[in-house]
Amino acid sequence: MTQNIVIILISLVLTGGLVYFFYKGTDLIDVEKKKKEAQELLAKTKEDAVKIKEEILSKVENFKKSSEDDTERRKERIKKIEELTELREKSFLKKEERFKEVSLKITTDKEELKKKQEEGKQLEEKQIVELSRKAGKTIEQQKKEILDKYKVNLENEAVERLAKEEEFLKENAQKIAQKILINIIQRITSPTSVESRSVNIIVPKDFIKGKIVGKNGKNIEEFEKYLDVAVIFNDLPNTISVSCFNLVTRRIAQVAIEKLIRLSGDITKDVVVKTIKDAGVDVDKELYGIGKVALERLGMNSETTDKELTRIIGRLQYRTSYGQNIMKHSMEVAWVAVMIGSEIGLDVEMCKISGFLHDLGKAIDQEPGEKDAHDRITKELMEKYGFTDDQVNAAWAHHDSEKQKTPEALIIKAADAVSAGRPGARQESRYSYSDRIQQIDETIKEFSEIQKSFIMSAGRDIRAFVDPEKITDENMREIAKKLAGKIEENVVYPGKIRVNIIRKVEKTEIAASTK
Repeated sequence: MTQNIVIILISLVLTGGLVYFFYKGTDLIDVEKKKKEAQELLAKTKEDAVKIKEEILSKVENFKKSSEDDTERRKERIKKIEELTELREKSFLKKEERFKEVSLKITTDKEELKKKQEEGKQLEEKQIVELSRKAGKTIEQQKKEILDKYKVNLENEAVERLAKEEEFLKENAQKIAQKILINIIQRITSPTSVESRSVNIIVPKDFIKGKIVGKNGKNIEEFEKYLDVAVIFNDLPNTISVSCFNLVTRRIAQVAIEKLIRLSGDITKDVVVKTIKDAGVDVDKELYGIGKVALERLGMNSETTDKELTRIIGRLQYRTSYGQNIMKHSMEVAWVAVMIGSEIGLDVEMCKISGFLHDLGKAIDQEPGEKDAHDRITKELMEKYGFTDDQVNAAWAHHDSEKQKTPEALIIKAADAVSAGRPGARQESRYSYSDRIQQIDETIKEFSEIQKSFIMSAGRDIRAFVDPEKITDENMREIAKKLAGKIEENVVYPGKIRVNIIRKVEKTEIAASTK
């Protein structure tokens, strides 16, 4: 350990000697020079310090002066604010005093007014008592007389206004009604709804007809007997025709034959019966779908409607009257009734519901065992499914089976006539046309004054020639009116019939020659 310390000390001595001799021998540091540089740097630093001191003093002086100026300005501003505040305070105090004066005056005036009102009321009571004494009637009696007088005057004015309104309506009701009906008929854009009672089914190959007919015609005989339809195989190539009075039954027959056409294998009587039953189930589903679509088209909730009622409504698609499809006819009546009802401010919802369901009974009136007229069946069905009395009356009274109780019921009747009477809406058989012409002719023959007559324009125009010896010009209007009335009583016809009475007078003179 001692040796190590000795070695370290010797190393330090040697190192110090070497350093001393190195610096002394080479003159590396010039002490005088460094001293001179230090003095120069000190002098320069003193000069810089003096300059910085002067600058700082100048800035301090400037800041002090600026602060003093700013303080003066702030003092002046504060002084002005204090003066302004004092003025406002004085003004507020003046306004407060004025307000107190005004409030006091108002209170005084109110008291004075109340006093005057009480005096006026007392004076009025005295006057009323005095007037009552002079008139010999109590106050209540006089009030009653005045009210009764005003009531009579108001009632008279109301009667006069009502009379004027009635007179105006009598003069213009027909024109207004005609205008409304013309506008509504022009707005109807539904196609002609006439349909045929027969339907044609395309058969891909003729041998399928033989399968359906069966041996000795047993299959088709069973088919026609089961459904009470007429099936024609040999009228057209690759075609089977089906016709039936009941169009729902015809639809079942159509679906059944289409199933038999697609059926592979032999067709027996049992297969025919089973196919017919399956077709009946399919048609029931189809009828429900048709009814649901019809209700939705009219904006009625099909989900809350009884399913059986919806199916009955669907049957209207397969029912016609004079060739007019009843589903389309019912929708037309609903639309026309809604348009008329909206024009004159009636219940359009009742017009729509009752208009659409007015012929609901026709959906089932052709069923076996059903004997009631379609309008009475409509009444029973609507009552069964919970419609209101007014809705039921509006729907089933369109043929005057019951008196119409509401304006909506009369609108349904008019809408039914519009839909049924528009051009092309219905077909007419030659037999009904012939009967109508014969009825008109027989009605004309009841008048002995008429010598001869011509029924023209399919029965819509009558030209009757009267005996000029029996009828004068003055009597012609009366004859025309009587004949028109008789035709209205005896003949059922759509639209109007024009009655023309003609009195032909001839006078002949001969001019003889005088030469």
